[in-house]
Amino acid sequence: MRRLELDIEAEEMRTMLRIRHEGLDGELEGLREAFLKDISMCGVNTIPEGDALTRACLRLYLRWQENYNGEADRYKRAYMETKTAMSLAAEYREGTNEE
Repeated sequence: MRRLELDIEAEEMRTMLRIRHEGLDGELEGLREAFLKDISMCGVNTIPEGDALTRACLRLYLRWQENYNGEADRYKRAYMETKTAMSLAAEYREGTNEE
């Protein structure tokens, strides 16, 4: 089974959550991995290099998981809709028959 990869460092994920300290870096790395697993389970097999939609979707996922500004429900809804759109788009489903 092919593993999805996303080249986003902890610093960029901290920026997505508007935090400056490094205390959550380990948790953010784990959340990035959970995000990749979640989108792969719904059929996303490819992430185009430098893809802005994937970065936006990760930002929504992180904000949902961290209850950003107390609006977890709002971010969850937006994340689920974006994830569904990605799972239906051909550019993210490429490589379905690959190893």
